[in-house]
Order: sequence, then structure tokens, then C-alpha cells
Amino acid sequence: MPDDRRNEYRGKNPRTRATPQRDSQAGPGSSGPRTYARTSQYDEMPAKPLPPPEVRSTARQQMYDCFASCPKGLEDLLFEELQGLGAMDMHKASGGCSFKAGWPLATRITYWTRFAGRIGLRVAHGPCHNEEDLYRLGLTVDWWNWFGLTQTFRVDLTTLGANFQNPRFAQLRLKDAVCDGFMNKLEQRPDISVPEPDVRIFAAATPTEASIYMDLAGENLFKRGWRIEKGEAPLKENLAAGIWAMARRSPAAQGIDQFLDPFCGSGTIVIEALSVLCDRAPGLDRPFSFEKLKPYDEALGKALQNDANLRFNAGLDRALNEQHFTWHGSDITQLLVDIAKENLCRAGFEELLEAGVVNFSQRDALTTEPWAEQGLIITNPPYGERVRAKGADIPDEDEAYQRLFKEYGDVLKKKFAGWTAFLLSGDLEIKKTIGLSPKRKTPLFNGAIECRLFEFPLAAGVYRPRSTGEEAGPAEAAQN
Repeated sequence: MPDDRRNEYRGKNPRTRATPQRDSQAGPGSSGPRTYARTSQYDEMPAKPLPPPEVRSTARQQMYDCFASCPKGLEDLLFEELQGLGAMDMHKASGGCSFKAGWPLATRITYWTRFAGRIGLRVAHGPCHNEEDLYRLGLTVDWWNWFGLTQTFRVDLTTLGANFQNPRFAQLRLKDAVCDGFMNKLEQRPDISVPEPDVRIFAAATPTEASIYMDLAGENLFKRGWRIEKGEAPLKENLAAGIWAMARRSPAAQGIDQFLDPFCGSGTIVIEALSVLCDRAPGLDRPFSFEKLKPYDEALGKALQNDANLRFNAGLDRALNEQHFTWHGSDITQLLVDIAKENLCRAGFEELLEAGVVNFSQRDALTTEPWAEQGLIITNPPYGERVRAKGADIPDEDEAYQRLFKEYGDVLKKKFAGWTAFLLSGDLEIKKTIGLSPKRKTPLFNGAIECRLFEFPLAAGVYRPRSTGEEAGPAEAAQN
């Protein structure tokens, strides 16, 4: 198009049309002046901005709607735990439970829960169809009554099918709402810290509504405060607590007081089991986000800590005096055994180690021996990356796994008759590999890995070695 033609169209809206009308004072056939009626939708006056929403007082409520998240598969255990701690109006959901609690009870639940990952106090809830709805919902909260200008914060957002064009932008708009709330009230705003914030705020949005929560935990609650070193692909502590609870509920576990983890890694299952047996609070040695919020009562926090210390000391005394259980943990890697011992001592169980109530040793799982006629094997055997961590001498990961578990299945059948084994595995068809039929299998998730907790009764009987191929006849093969 020539330059002069292109210039004619600059600034013109091709969708705007003008309808010529003759001057009403001109007579028929008159060629007098014309007026033009604009009919485009673009010529309408802009809509007036919505007034700011009303700010609600949220920091001094008598009762809060709360939500506790957990690994998938632990919802039933979490529900019962919340009930035992005094929560009200509980409802299970996928990956957690909702409940009602006042501030003191909510902080106590955060301190004592073994299965939850986070505890949130809901401070806002309402319709939400886009990013601006989330922003306006955030403006309804009196943030300055929760934390101060000198504290840092971060915002997280979970989109449960929400219709946000850009979830990252929606998250930023919620952050803007917090900052603008402070600016409107105090003409200053706190700073952001993504890696180590003093205060955490999180929201969950569906296609039609959203909820905003104050996070009471801070770091995820599976971090108990005693772990420094980690083994390869460590098991999260709240999932380990769930495995222990499920194993102990089995009819096969009633009256059993001898326990073994032959793939103990950094000692997670052993330490979580001891925490239950000795009444050690999961929050005994870790900080919480609720301690940095304005509603926090320091006297109440000290009472919570003192009660936990008294209960743990009483549990340790009982374990030492009565020695009503024995725990053995072993691993093929000496470094992991050393880490497990260090973690055990940091969690406060050094006296049990010295008294022989708990033992850790460097040992191949294929060489473990039972020390009692009956007991429970509770373990998270290696799969995936952890097979390589066990020092397998076979380059192919699948082949190494197959060989390890065929041999371990034979060990269980030959040596541990009368025991019951509980194995958490991401191999959903492990019975084909280990050569045992599970009595039950419970779905669980170890992070993003779908797993099963398999219960294998190890009945007493004659051990028959596996067939190695064509050497065994049909009758012998059928017996295996």
C-alpha cells in the first residue's frame, strides 16, 4: 500500500461506522449540512470502577474454618487424629480434611499432628471466576492484624480447575491484595521473601470460588526438626507415621512388640514409630509460622511446650524401665546407618540406643535373622533410584531390582515364618517379583509416586527354593 494511502487509515477504527443524517431543518431534496450519529460499542463511556470491598475483622475470631492437608491415602488416619485432638465439624477430602477450631486448638493441632502436611486458618472465602475476583477477595482481609511491616511473607496458590488465564498472574494479584491492604491502612507494605518468609499465605481456587488461608505450619509439617542428613530418596515423616499406624492396626500386629526395618535408610520409620511409642510430639523441636503471627500467645506456647516435654520424658522412662518393645534397623550402607543413629539421637532417643532397646547395624537385608518367633517387618524397600543407592552390582536398574526382591522373598519365606511383613513399594505388582501373596494392599502416595502398603503374612512351613528354569519338573514347579 502506498504511504499516502497508509497514512489515511492511521488512527481510524475500521469497526466504527457513521450513519449520515440530513439536518432536520433542511427541506426535501435539500443538500444542506449533515450530522453523524456514532453507533459503535467502542464509543460508550467506560464503566465506573467497583468500590473497594469491605474489610473484615479476621484475626480475633472465636472459631475458624480450617484445612489440614496430608499425603493421599492418609485421610482416614488424619480424620481420626483430628477428632482425638478435639477438632469439630470434620469432613474428609482428597488429600486432607476440613474442620473447625479456635485459635488455641488450631495451634495445638499443628503442634501434635503426625499425619498433616499443612494446617491453614481460613481468613476469606467467596465467589471467584478470574484473577480480579481473587484480588478483591484478598482485599477483604485485615492483614495488618495478622503480621507486621517488619515481617516478610510469601503467597502460594493451588488451582483446583480454576479458570485463570495465567495462574502465576493470579498468584501475583493475591500478593498485590496483601500489599495494597497494608498501603490502604498504614501507607507502607511488608517485603516479600520466597525462600524463608516469616509468614505464609496460601489460597485454593475452583472454577467458581476461592478460599484464602493463613498457614500455621511454616515449613511443611513432615519436617520434624531432627533431620539434618538425608538418605537417597528419603521417606517423608508423616507418611512413615502413617505406615506405622496402619501396620499396628492389623490383627496380625496385636500383642507384637518386636520390630525390624531391614532397609532403614536414614531411620525415618524407626524414629516415627518410637515417637508414637514414647509419646514424643512431632513439633517438639521445630519452629512454626503461628509463633510469628499477632494472635500468638507466648504463655500458651510455653504451656504447650512444657506439656510436650513432660509427656515425652514419661514415655522415655516407661520404655527404659519396662522395655516393652525392641526395634532393630539395618541397612547395607554404613553411611546411612551412621546418619540414622545421628537422627535418632537428635530426636531425643539416645538413651534407648544406649540401653539396647533400639539397635542400628550395617547389614545386607538378605542376611538378616529373626531374634524372636513373632514380629513385624515394617519397611520401605528400595525401588527406582534407591536400588542404585544400595550398591547393586548390576548396571540395569530393573534387573537389579528383580534379582534383589526374588532373593529377599526367599529370605522372608525361609527365615521369618511366623512374622508379618509390611512393605511400602511403588511396584504395584511386587507379588510377582517377591513370590508372596499380600493379605491386603493399601494405596498410598510417596510424593508423586503411587505406592501400595503390602501386608504379607509369613506362615510357618517348609521352605522350597525357587525353580531356576528347566531343571524343575512340573510337579516341583507347581510347589514353588
